[in-house]
Amino acid sequence: MAVDRVTPESPPHFKRFYVFFEALKRGLFKGKLLVVVGKDGNNQIYPVAWAIVEGDCIDSWAWFLSLLTTDLRMEDGFGYTIISDQQKGHEIAINGILPRVEYRNYARHLDEGVAKALFSKNSKAWTKAF
Repeated sequence: MAVDRVTPESPPHFKRFYVFFEALKRGLFKGKLLVVVGKDGNNQIYPVAWAIVEGDCIDSWAWFLSLLTTDLRMEDGFGYTIISDQQKGHEIAINGILPRVEYRNYARHLDEGVAKALFSKNSKAWTKAF
């Protein structure tokens, strides 16, 4: 973590924070990193919460979401939207803890499939000059 001071006498101000979870890749006890991010008014993404769990399963997601729900005072999820990458355990845990939350799947795999299909063809077959 890095802090900065406006003057030598001023209190420290948060500047940046960095964490590298090498143990998740190479350690004896491998785990999964669960992350919740938000978007601010300038469309900047920022981390809201993260946890290291034993695996990507319903129990891990239920534990993580119950803590998140309490900390953010989300109650039943009304007014919130969760966008997921369709991994195991998400939807079941979300429905159990946040029954009124909007749930959407992120479709990056569709974007990648379309791009792969288009770029394998001659560009004149799918582009048009304006």
